[in-house]
Amino acid sequence: MKSLSLFSAFFRIGAFTIGGGYAMIPLIQREIVDNQHWLDEEEFLNMIALAQAAPGVIAVNSAIFIGYRIDGWRGLLASVLGAVLPSFVIILLIAMVFRGIAHYPPVEAVMKGMRPAVVGLLAAAVIRLSISFVKSIKKMLSSH
Repeated sequence: MKSLSLFSAFFRIGAFTIGGGYAMIPLIQREIVDNQHWLDEEEFLNMIALAQAAPGVIAVNSAIFIGYRIDGWRGLLASVLGAVLPSFVIILLIAMVFRGIAHYPPVEAVMKGMRPAVVGLLAAAVIRLSISFVKSIKKMLSSH
């Protein structure tokens, strides 16, 4: 059951996030830490640090580490498939259609309009992770 929940969570995140892996981090945190309570903030930050340090795409690395931590190999496969499948399908469909409509002004305007949203999602990820990092440092320093 956890594997299905992991697939569903990462599929929704993958399907509705524009801007790549770093833009997914706040959404993953909200789902995994805040909604499902599968990890606490400190565990989540550790997983993100591992995902950044490992070679590869941070969204997939996050899915690997989180999925394995929550439900072993089944969780790993479910979360990775959930994270990757929406992008794969969307890119495939867009590639099939985009060649014929790329030069139209409304399409160009939509593409330009997405840029600020992506910057905002990235800024939100940096701010939220920075706040969590500062809390972790304070907690660590106060325990010594």
